[in-house]
Amino acid sequence: MPVRISSVRIACAVLLGLAALALPSGALAAQEEPANGGPPAPPATTGAVPGHVIVVWKPGVTREERLAARDDADAGFVSTLGDPRFQLLRPQPGQSVAEAIAALREDPNVQTATRDTYDAPHATTNDPLFNQLWGLQNVGANIDGFSGALPGVDVNALAAWDRTRGSAAIVVADIDSGYRFDAPDLAPVAWSNPADPQNGADDDGNGIVDDSHGADFVGNSARAPTTDGDPTDDDVDDGGHGVHTAGTIGAAGNNGIGISGVAQDVRIMPLRVCHPSCPSTSQILAINYAGAHGARAANMSLGGTTANPAVQAALAANPQVLFVISAGNGEDPIRRDGVGDDNDVIPTFPCSYPLDNILCVAALNQADGLAGFSNFGAASVDVGAPGTEILSTFPVTSTLFTEDFETNDIGTKWTMGGSGFGRAGVGDGPLTSFGMTDSPSATPGALSFHQTTLTTGVAVPAGSGSCTLSGRRFLALGADGQFEYHLIPSVGSPVDFTVTRSTSGTSMTGFSTVPVSGLAGTTVRVRFEYTAASTTTASDGVWLDDLELACGAPLSTPPTYGFLDGTSMAAPHVTGSAALLFSLNPSASVAQVRSALLATVHPVAALAGRTTTGGRIDAAAALDEIRQPDTAITGGPRSSTSSSRATFSFARSDAPIAGGFECQLDGGAFAACASPATVTVGGGRHTLAVRALSPHAIVADPSPATATWTLVQCKVPRLKGKSLRRAKRALRAAHCRVGRVKKPRGARAGRLVVRKSKPKAGAVRADGTKVRLTLGRPAPRHRRHGRRHRR
Repeated sequence: MPVRISSVRIACAVLLGLAALALPSGALAAQEEPANGGPPAPPATTGAVPGHVIVVWKPGVTREERLAARDDADAGFVSTLGDPRFQLLRPQPGQSVAEAIAALREDPNVQTATRDTYDAPHATTNDPLFNQLWGLQNVGANIDGFSGALPGVDVNALAAWDRTRGSAAIVVADIDSGYRFDAPDLAPVAWSNPADPQNGADDDGNGIVDDSHGADFVGNSARAPTTDGDPTDDDVDDGGHGVHTAGTIGAAGNNGIGISGVAQDVRIMPLRVCHPSCPSTSQILAINYAGAHGARAANMSLGGTTANPAVQAALAANPQVLFVISAGNGEDPIRRDGVGDDNDVIPTFPCSYPLDNILCVAALNQADGLAGFSNFGAASVDVGAPGTEILSTFPVTSTLFTEDFETNDIGTKWTMGGSGFGRAGVGDGPLTSFGMTDSPSATPGALSFHQTTLTTGVAVPAGSGSCTLSGRRFLALGADGQFEYHLIPSVGSPVDFTVTRSTSGTSMTGFSTVPVSGLAGTTVRVRFEYTAASTTTASDGVWLDDLELACGAPLSTPPTYGFLDGTSMAAPHVTGSAALLFSLNPSASVAQVRSALLATVHPVAALAGRTTTGGRIDAAAALDEIRQPDTAITGGPRSSTSSSRATFSFARSDAPIAGGFECQLDGGAFAACASPATVTVGGGRHTLAVRALSPHAIVADPSPATATWTLVQCKVPRLKGKSLRRAKRALRAAHCRVGRVKKPRGARAGRLVVRKSKPKAGAVRADGTKVRLTLGRPAPRHRRHGRRHRR
């Protein structure tokens, strides 16, 4: 089971506004303190059982009446469904299910007749840690010590999985600190570059040798970035951030291992840009690589307060990729009211770039509240998503020692100096369990010195990452008391921490050192020292409990799982949701997916006026927006008609989804329409196209249904000068008929031609309109005067 090794909760996208930590623009979501703790089968589909009809008889119907009704419908009895009123029937040979149902419904003894349909079980997953992934399914369980969790505060993943769990054809880039291919939940979903197999050569000619599963654009130093084909996160001191975001996006699910990502079966393209900060050049390289290699979405859980127009240009140059970006974590250093910064006032980039292919994400807690660290912005932040106590893949943290003082062995494990420390029982000071204190059940002497040192040296394995000492403590130091603690390695200088102020409150609170590097390969002792104030009271002193020293495991140790907090953890929930939408509708555009995600958010009071949508992402509702219904034209005119008015009826395969339609006539603009729709046209060939819209007027069917017909009309041809015989032939060809023919008296018909027609030439009338002709003698031919010159 995962356990949190530190209670420190620091910004996960970038720590903004803290004078003690000046990170450059593009710095990785830093200082988060983690804890350690095959592809899914496709979901079943729904449908109808062939050849089955279910009939429900009205109460009191006799056996003879049922026999007669079945005989009239040509349907034979199969079985009773637990009650004589409910029966399963099968149509006789030559009778269709639809015809049998229609006949039964006409019988007065039938309450209802219907097909025998089947449904699929609602999606679930067998990943053993799924019950701790509250961002995917929140049952109000108060994960990782949270209090007040509300059921249903999640991204609605289970309902989304009823439609799709992702597709291996959809690639999602994770632009972060790297990947761990030895993680059991990440190895099966790593993207493979078909153009550059692992063979020591640059097969695709992009300047990177063997970028077979992604690329590293930062190398060993953010100050001097280098590029290679291995995006492995090998930073044992500060790494793990990208491993965590990748797991939330798309860890392999339903495989009986660990956790599940939001999109269980997409392919993750790891692009390493942070070590630990994230240079703009590295970001640009990764953004362009993602666009060039077919990523549909990209997660960027990083940011800073300095805009870089080159990064913005790179994002804009890849409009075919949806970039999901964390809003940032920060606290205004002047305000200090426990909430993040307003990005409308203090912009965070790349989140705040005004681009149509960006989604900016704030963090919510398990009660649908805005996380205390999360940035927001009514105009610059789009949505909220789960971002606290998020469990995901993470490098192993080795626990080197723990001490809960439940066993009374202080005298053998700890060496005392000065007045020493002692084991304190439940109720001593603020303790609710056994712990250690300076002077159990007594007032410390004025200026008394108390020291205790863990006598058994703790060996930190070679190759380990930074170490953290954590626990719970209560300090009442008085006016001039002092508390210190030390990590003392066998080689090198001690690492000292000094506290010269009292801890507020009346109960034990958690503490954690900053990660301490340089301890690998040494033996470490832990020492606590307390110097009492010059004037003491009975409430003064130091109480300690639940001590733990943990270090990052060597790189050769396969990752496990850990909890992190931050908008960095919120963004991958949205990225995974976008991947599900692209999986269900691969032809969807970035604009369609972005619109579907934003249009279907679940309203959240804490986000009202703090994001553009005021809501939390809902993957299942967004899938309803982006699904591809088949639009069908079910009625219309014949292929050839003489009426200028044509009426069409049409339907969609996903009814009763409350979406409308758009119609297009003869290649013009699409406009909203409803079935039945009537158009008025002129003569000739015409085409009507109809496509379904989502409930929020997003185009849901990219392949419109079309119907083509010809309006046959009489368009009077030019007849003047034609003989009657030729005029009749021209009128027939123009779908007109000869009407009354007026001839001059005494004229011989063979020498007459048309002098005029009514209607006139060019007039358009209904099919078969009679055209009256007036005949006359041909106009005389005039001869030219003059002589021809012979050559």
